[in-house]
Amino acid sequence: MKTSRYFTLLASAFLTAGALGLASCSDDWNNHYEGDGNQNAADQPSLYALIKADDNLKEFARVLEHTGYDLVLDGPQSLSVWAPAMTKEQADSVIGLYDAQKHTIITMPDGSTRYIQDKDNKAITQFVQNHIALYGRSVYENYSDSIRMMNGKYMMLHENDLAGVPFNRKNVVANNGILYSLNGSLVFLPNVRDRLELEEDLDSVAAFYTLFDKYSLDEASSVQRGIVDGKIVYADSVLSLSNQLYSSLGWINREDSAYLFLAPTNTVWSAELARFRPLFNYIKEVQNRDSVAMLNAKISIIRGRMFNMNDQRGKTVEAADSLTNTFYVRHKDYYGLNVFQHHNQAGGILSGLTPWSCSNGRVYKDTEGRVDPKLTFLEARYLQATSARHFKLSQVGYGGEIVPSVSATIRTLVDTITYDSVKYDVTQLKRQNILKGENFLEVSPLTYPNQKSNITSRIYFYLPNTFANLYYNVYLVMVPPYLSRDGYQKSEVLPMRFECYFHERLEEERTDKQDSAFLQTYPNDDLKYDKQQNDRNSSHLLQVPEGETHKGSGGATKFTTTGNEIDIICIDKARKPQFSSYNFLSGNDDTVLRYCIASDASASAISRGQQTNIMRINRIIYIPFETEEEAKNFQLDLSNLKEYNISL
Repeated sequence: MKTSRYFTLLASAFLTAGALGLASCSDDWNNHYEGDGNQNAADQPSLYALIKADDNLKEFARVLEHTGYDLVLDGPQSLSVWAPAMTKEQADSVIGLYDAQKHTIITMPDGSTRYIQDKDNKAITQFVQNHIALYGRSVYENYSDSIRMMNGKYMMLHENDLAGVPFNRKNVVANNGILYSLNGSLVFLPNVRDRLELEEDLDSVAAFYTLFDKYSLDEASSVQRGIVDGKIVYADSVLSLSNQLYSSLGWINREDSAYLFLAPTNTVWSAELARFRPLFNYIKEVQNRDSVAMLNAKISIIRGRMFNMNDQRGKTVEAADSLTNTFYVRHKDYYGLNVFQHHNQAGGILSGLTPWSCSNGRVYKDTEGRVDPKLTFLEARYLQATSARHFKLSQVGYGGEIVPSVSATIRTLVDTITYDSVKYDVTQLKRQNILKGENFLEVSPLTYPNQKSNITSRIYFYLPNTFANLYYNVYLVMVPPYLSRDGYQKSEVLPMRFECYFHERLEEERTDKQDSAFLQTYPNDDLKYDKQQNDRNSSHLLQVPEGETHKGSGGATKFTTTGNEIDIICIDKARKPQFSSYNFLSGNDDTVLRYCIASDASASAISRGQQTNIMRINRIIYIPFETEEEAKNFQLDLSNLKEYNISL
């Protein structure tokens, strides 16, 4: 039987417990009186003894005995207990839940199995601990305070009731705390995490959270039984729960939080898992690559669905015109990503949905797959060209050593500039998303005494966090030199012709025969296969994509800049990588995709002042698409593009 059905039974049964009434008090109850503090606690029975002696609480006592909490309430720890009167059927329901869960086997992430432990048993966490709090608490006239129960739930305690359930007896002193008798039950109000585990069609997301649960002993909150052989023995060990998903997505188990979760049903979970799993196809060198791929696919399902209501600018879900998820808050450079506009209107992610109210927020059920991955993890990305960890300069052999053949200089963008009698507002270009950051990278060739011909500028950019089996469009944002300083003459502002090569990491090492065939197929590959370095890359000289207009005089493989304008140049379109580096590979040597940009100006064109071989790059943009048609038909508009800076 599912937990949710047990929970429903418990809730409905105890809501009517007050109708049972209470029989006349037992002698043990009559031997106590309420509230004047004249009792000597050391002379009184334990909490469990008082409960056991009362006929009206004998069924509750039976539950305590069956779950082991008779030892807890008979120990030295000071506690407060709000004991409900129960029928035999109600007690049997709780005991049945305890036994069913105690004998339920669960499979751990490493494939091992174990029974559900008492710390996770719903009979304990949702019922027994829901009626117990640490430390003895007495009430008095006009008393009002928030009480934290042993299961972490907060309830309001007043002079004559707890959470609205009235007392039949109060302030009964035991030698280990204070006992109350309730005219009804304390209803368990699930938090967001609890709700995921209560609903049958949210099993998949609930199980995924469970994989990351880790418990450690909370000595301050645990109930001590005594000391044996110099070591503390606990009648009830309170374990503190930690979970990596909490720290990255949201602390949905904390009672003092306010979260909203758009939970995928099992059907949605299965559909999105099938959709996202192929995106994380890793090369075989990635340890446990299948497990890593499955993990990333599952995280992709849930990462855009969590919202912290304290981050919504003080507005309620109903009043806000948009929702920002927890990833938006943690990564400010998303420029509108992870933001869901008009969430309550037709077509919005919450439109028409009725939430479950939880003790720390709300849970909505998504039966359709309402979260667009293009607003979460399939976003456009840009690589700041000045980020040295993502580029490598070309090198040459000179004098028996390998030295750089080019230099890379970071130039600072000015705020305003005047060139050719025209004033440029660079800050406005940043606001319009045309330029990003404060700098651009200037790449220039170096010359050596024994060199007789011009050396081209050549640089390799590595694209981290890429997906497999998607179609990528790649763009360069190139700038004129005068954006860094005044004083440039028109004769110095020249176009640049260049070529681009696409390199992709291969799965297997190439043999001598394969290497020879490879070089014949790609004669322009400047990254020759090096057996000692185990360098395995395919190389493709790129043609100007169909529909683009950047062809130079050299034909279909030549790109050109204007020289005096900001150029947004598409160098590759609908490129489909075989392997992914998302959330795993980060170093230059491990990145799956890289692009080589090489200036192609001839020495004569440079000497005549017709072209330059100096390239100036602000950023590289790469955008994933799920279909080839979508990629080929895409028209870039930087003013509307939402992109994430991965070079931070």
